[in-house]
Amino acid sequence: GPPRGADHLMKTRGSDPADDVGEGPSALPPPGLAASQRRNLTTVLIIGGTVVQRDRVARTFHRESPLRAGPFVSVDCGVDQDQLRMALQAWTAAGNASPTHPFREAEEGTLYLERVEDIPPGTQPLLLALALRLQGELVGGNEWPCAGRLVVGNPRPLTVVVSEGRFDPALNDALDKVRVDLGPGVAVVGIG
Repeated sequence: GPPRGADHLMKTRGSDPADDVGEGPSALPPPGLAASQRRNLTTVLIIGGTVVQRDRVARTFHRESPLRAGPFVSVDCGVDQDQLRMALQAWTAAGNASPTHPFREAEEGTLYLERVEDIPPGTQPLLLALALRLQGELVGGNEWPCAGRLVVGNPRPLTVVVSEGRFDPALNDALDKVRVDLGPGVAVVGIG
């Protein structure tokens, strides 16, 4: 497989590996935010904080979701760029028609993408198609059902990456539905 960075988040299921990491203070979404989203699968964007803090917030949204009994699948977009691109291409081509498509593991659960700004421009349209499909929009005539929730984390606001010309504004709009900002101080919430 690809080399693993120190902050790489493995695809996991079950226990919370962040519980054993002593990186900074614990980060949780503002009280009640994850619970207020309990009945829907709206895409969540977590910005700021540390890798561990973003992971904990993502897991909190997973635990509070209607799909909490399903798996929590975490992918580090900086480390797994090629694998993510291939997975998105296979998902686009096969959808749920294939029992082996790469996102099958995340169905009925949560797909968490860490460091989403590291997704190359050529892969961003594929992620946009997935994000729109998870929001219930038909993309390219594909009509297969698509279960699961998408949560993305990034160390800095995606609007900054958009302004640098490195991130698709439409993808930013699709990902920025419920926002948790873990920057310095108190978490700031935005629902768009």
